[in-house]
Amino acid sequence: MYYLALVVVPLWLAIIETSDFLIGVVISSRFFLPLILSIHGGVLMDRLGGRRVMIFFGIIAVITPLLFPAMPWIGAALILQMLLGLADAMGWIGAQTLIGHHMRGSTKFTIRLSFTCRFGPLFAPIFIGWVWDTYGPNWVHWDVYGPILPFAVISVAGLGMLLCAVSLPKNPSMDQNSKTPMHTQLRVRDLLPRWVDYVAAFRLLFVPAIALIVMISALSHIGASTHSGFYVVYLGRTGFSGTEIGILVTVVSVAALFGALSTKWMARIFKPYWFVMAIVLAGILAIALTPAFGMFWMLAIAAATLGAANGSTQPIIISTVLRAVDQEDRGKAVGLRSTMNRVASISAPILMGTVSEFAGLELSFYFVGVLAIILMGSLVIYVKKSAELTASNKKYTDNDG
Repeated sequence: MYYLALVVVPLWLAIIETSDFLIGVVISSRFFLPLILSIHGGVLMDRLGGRRVMIFFGIIAVITPLLFPAMPWIGAALILQMLLGLADAMGWIGAQTLIGHHMRGSTKFTIRLSFTCRFGPLFAPIFIGWVWDTYGPNWVHWDVYGPILPFAVISVAGLGMLLCAVSLPKNPSMDQNSKTPMHTQLRVRDLLPRWVDYVAAFRLLFVPAIALIVMISALSHIGASTHSGFYVVYLGRTGFSGTEIGILVTVVSVAALFGALSTKWMARIFKPYWFVMAIVLAGILAIALTPAFGMFWMLAIAAATLGAANGSTQPIIISTVLRAVDQEDRGKAVGLRSTMNRVASISAPILMGTVSEFAGLELSFYFVGVLAIILMGSLVIYVKKSAELTASNKKYTDNDG
């Protein structure tokens, strides 16, 4: 669903709006509600179970895409983008929390999760790019139907999320050691955000390993949000077709798939913190240099670099966070990481849109690259000065399953 919307929504925004700043705001709005509610969503996963929460947001994922063509205004797109982003985020939070609850944050199973979630994006971006080229602005019935078919495809993907959630066991038993038993009856107060849950989640940042990994994860989302937003806008403006853009998005997913398979092997060769920081920075710089890559094959290599970086580091990031906390806090930890990811995902497009308004879209890409170098350099200094992080920065062994 994410990779379908990644292609369609920016192309749709480029038609209904001319301001780069407003386009950047709408693209970023996908992450507004997850920013506020990710921790609460993780707490709900701990308290009520992933199935109930994921079914609710699966329904939202089915309905929301169909409303985009019905309301072709920038204000409506802003609201719909927020709802679609929240539904997508809760599905991903649910998947990670289930790994933590039932597989104890195992690196092996986290790698499998990261690997299998790449299969959908292999063909989805190319397909949705073809759908846009065929049934987009050049379609003979565009004036009557608009982008109904491209957004209907996103709705079908949301239906897949809903069906997967429904297929989960209705009452999965929690681990006997858990201090947070599953409620059998849903209560209204269980659905309301509680300040104490947010405080407890942010207290996890006092654990050095969680603080480091959460910050690295947030930085990786600077590159991801750039790729999912102005990257598509820039390519569309420079003459690349929807199909070509879809191919480049798919290249990212293919590289991420193979990157995920290499994670454990690479972690046995390199110390994980240095490996994750170096690879994440390489991925960000690959996308930040997009304006310098004028040819399709060069863009494909850069896209592969970003994908390999995301795929190879994601399992380490997820498993480190899950294994650093007790079981009853794993939903909170996933929600905390998601919240910080959203901060980065919201900030990057808005900053790019602002820079683009004053200095041009090309310079906004380079701005992202310089910012990433500065922030990652700060994290390197943090690790070097922390005795606890230095001691825990060890290569993986056969026991790190």
